[in-house]
Amino acid sequence: MIIPIANIYYLLCYAWKHADEAEVVDVAELEGLEHVHDLLAKVLAEGTFQLLKRGLDRDYIEVREDLFGVRGKLEVGEMAKRALRARGRTSCVFEQLSHDVPHNRILKSTLGVLLQLPTLDRGIRKQVRTAFHKLEGVSVIRIDRKTFRQVQLDRSRRLYRFLMSICILVHEQLIVHNTTGTAQFRDFREDDHKMWSLFEDFVKEFYVSEQDYYSVNKCGRQIAWFNADGVTNDDRDKIPRMEADVILDAPDRRIILDAKFYADALSGRAGGKKLNSPNLYQLLAYLRNREQTAEPGPKHDGILLYPVVKESIAIDVTLEGFRVQARGIDLTQTWRTIHQDMLTLVKNP
Repeated sequence: MIIPIANIYYLLCYAWKHADEAEVVDVAELEGLEHVHDLLAKVLAEGTFQLLKRGLDRDYIEVREDLFGVRGKLEVGEMAKRALRARGRTSCVFEQLSHDVPHNRILKSTLGVLLQLPTLDRGIRKQVRTAFHKLEGVSVIRIDRKTFRQVQLDRSRRLYRFLMSICILVHEQLIVHNTTGTAQFRDFREDDHKMWSLFEDFVKEFYVSEQDYYSVNKCGRQIAWFNADGVTNDDRDKIPRMEADVILDAPDRRIILDAKFYADALSGRAGGKKLNSPNLYQLLAYLRNREQTAEPGPKHDGILLYPVVKESIAIDVTLEGFRVQARGIDLTQTWRTIHQDMLTLVKNP
């Protein structure tokens, strides 16, 4: 299953808790794109243009400079070492307001790395190059994992935080060849582990953002084991935690929803295909234990949610008194339809 680029964009926006930032680009312009790196490059360039209109962040940075005169603090040892006084110059350290702050450096450096991709769309390459050159006075740096830990952004800087998430993803998926200097982008749509994580995070955040009938994960996603009071502390540490992807609570319905990203949700031969057994056993364990440990309320329902790949999935059964559904969501259809299907999934039967 190849998920359209526009839908990948929505999945990322929700997974990163930035659904409101989806308007950074006109989604209609993503329809013709085939490569994820074109998507990320376009969003990064468009986001940079928006930051430039609003005004780039700046802060006081430490500057060391040889001057005719004195500014800030004199570095006497440096002056003596380099015989600057004989030339009528001083070595000074001072603070200067500048756009050359860590998050702007990351932004410009990531734009620069994207320009190394030989397969980058021509029109998007032009946007990226323009955005790169507009970040005047911002240094290009070598980025590693430690670089992102230097960035401290409060919640009010949502656009910056969104663009930093894109930068992180770009550098996670990028391979730069040391000898040639060329770059190659690994399409994470082909990485089952990464797509599973993205799908789970999308489902969690979608129900937080797009409905207000249920409280989502009101008491957290962890489910306590029932009748585990006699377990010693040493043994308790060896018992795996139960943590559902989404727990929805309303006065008249409670749902435990688990998202699974498999190429084939049903296994077996044609005509005799069955649900994945561990998925079903896991969901039943969640239902049994939360029913006993949560506050009194309506009996819990369980939902297993899969992406539709080869065939649609719509299974309804009652197991141990619990209503259990298995459903598929087709991530290749229009976003409007995906949005509606996700809401329909948790409507009262």
